[in-house]
Amino acid sequence: MTAKPFDHPRTGTDGLAEALAKNQEATNAVQGVADELGVVHAVLTQEVAKLVGKGDAADAVERTAALETKLIETAEKMVEVNHALSDQRASMKHLTNAKQEAGSV
Repeated sequence: MTAKPFDHPRTGTDGLAEALAKNQEATNAVQGVADELGVVHAVLTQEVAKLVGKGDAADAVERTAALETKLIETAEKMVEVNHALSDQRASMKHLTNAKQEAGSV
């Protein structure tokens, strides 16, 4: 006999809680890197502004800005996933509770 989805530890509320926790950790890490990259970009922008002309350093500064933007966008998407996982977990918990209550009647 196979387990029902809400009874299975990897797909039930415990599995969703674990996935949510891991995704929240990853989201925080991505947001932290984006923040650090923003600081690096600000410093590089000031230093490169002192240089005359364009070169590898100027190109690197432009690239840090693009990477920072990409990281921020990724973190925002991860926050959306966190909300969806949280909502799904709440729904599954509600269904599990309803099933348990129906079984005890």
